Amino acid sequence: MGDSAANNDPSGLRGLQSGSSLKRLSLISNLRSRGVGDHINLPQLVVSGDQSTGKSSVLEGITGVPFPRQDGLCTRFATEITMEHTNEVDVETEITASIIPSDHRDEKSKKEILAFIRQLSDFQQLPDVIRTAGELMGLKGYGTMQSGPAFGQDVLRIKVRGNTGLNLTIVDLPGIIQVPNDEQDDNDVDTVHALVDSYTANPRTIILAIVQAGNDISNQPIIKKSKKFDKDGERTIGVITKPDLINDGTQARIAALSRNEDTTKLKLGFFMVKNPSPKEMQNGISILEREQKELTYFSSPPWKDVGLDRTRIGVGSLRKFLQDLLSRHTEREMPKVREEIRSLLKSTEKSISGLGEERPTTSHMRMFLSRLAMRYHNLTNAALIGDYDSSEFEFFNTSSLESRRLRAFVHSVNTKFSDRMRLEGATVKVVPGSDVNDEDSQIVDLQEVGSSQDRVQQMSVSEAKFTAWVKHVSLNYTVLVWFEANSRSKGVLSHKRTRTARQLQPCPSRRAIPFSIEEMETIGC
Repeated sequence: MGDSAANNDPSGLRGLQSGSSLKRLSLISNLRSRGVGDHINLPQLVVSGDQSTGKSSVLEGITGVPFPRQDGLCTRFATEITMEHTNEVDVETEITASIIPSDHRDEKSKKEILAFIRQLSDFQQLPDVIRTAGELMGLKGYGTMQSGPAFGQDVLRIKVRGNTGLNLTIVDLPGIIQVPNDEQDDNDVDTVHALVDSYTANPRTIILAIVQAGNDISNQPIIKKSKKFDKDGERTIGVITKPDLINDGTQARIAALSRNEDTTKLKLGFFMVKNPSPKEMQNGISILEREQKELTYFSSPPWKDVGLDRTRIGVGSLRKFLQDLLSRHTEREMPKVREEIRSLLKSTEKSISGLGEERPTTSHMRMFLSRLAMRYHNLTNAALIGDYDSSEFEFFNTSSLESRRLRAFVHSVNTKFSDRMRLEGATVKVVPGSDVNDEDSQIVDLQEVGSSQDRVQQMSVSEAKFTAWVKHVSLNYTVLVWFEANSRSKGVLSHKRTRTARQLQPCPSRRAIPFSIEEMETIGC
């Protein structure tokens, strides 16, 4: 049954397709195609490691997408490959390239980058697309760009839809730089590390940690990052590359590492692959030919004598292992994804409802403003006549100090003013007399006399002095009522403007009433 499937699949990409996993991965693919992945983290694979460790070759062996390797192409920015399998017969494979702009870009450059969309007839056009994308990102070495950053934070997205046999998203990240050089400065080093961290820190990302066989594995940055962000080791797989470049006599140590028996261990273990040589890549090699050459290589001396685990060698075994891992990982994360989607829908619907009804035309806008003005009129009218049990019951029904019952408030202020005048006021007899120019002193003298006056003896004052005092008291009372009424008409009580009649007594203005609205707002009393 497996041989038949392989024979009908010349690309050799049926390794990730099974009944249960295909259903789960199809669901994730559908969510991603609808843009959900731009708002919620979805399960995906990430290929990461040091520069020149063979990441792109491993990625090509998994997906079948031939990445160009000349001039460092496709290593200066993240490349996201989305494979979407369809069961349609004789359907043509659709290849679409686009760019996801970084959040650090301004709105103008984001629009320019989002406008980049290319339809590819085949993968032979991919090198040109990558060059154009790199130039649009403003990266040094692409097109006519001779200056600028060497690495970018934008993401090139390649979507492949058709009879691919795969439903997954896998990301190729730039190689980690350990030491700056003439071509890559400290800023480039920080950019790459930040980019790798942003992907590996995502709990829904499966990390394919690519390490070269001849290097010290324990000191590899990607191993350190995976242990930092994946402390339980549930989503990190080690992939050992370039075993054909190690020194003779070290095969046993590398074999022990591949069996997860070395000092550096991963919970999910290691796989070992042999990538095609540059000559083989130049001449063209299919995935099936690659797998056959790998099996022949690892079945020959000295590798056949060092106890290799046959289920852990070759890109074909790696691809099959990813089937089960990705399926289990997706199954574990799906409840969290559903909950986040529900939460996102709820918050989005709330935001949309807060915008009100859609007003696409001028007539709709006029209707909306008319309804708004009518509601404001009804609220104001109900507040003035004291109709608090109308259709706006919820607006007036508040037990806090921020009462919106305007008529009741004015009645309360009137009562307090009347009580104060009755208790603290004095009866006076207005007699003819000469006016005094210092109006302020008239008011002060009258207040002082009124507060110390014998209640039995009636005081005689001049008409000018009495008129000035009445103006002063009326002004304070009117300003108090205006400020409080204005606050309640807005539905909010302004505590900063709330003053008692006694606090308002020394109001700085001595002008006659009425004031304009603008003048009242500038009084501040």
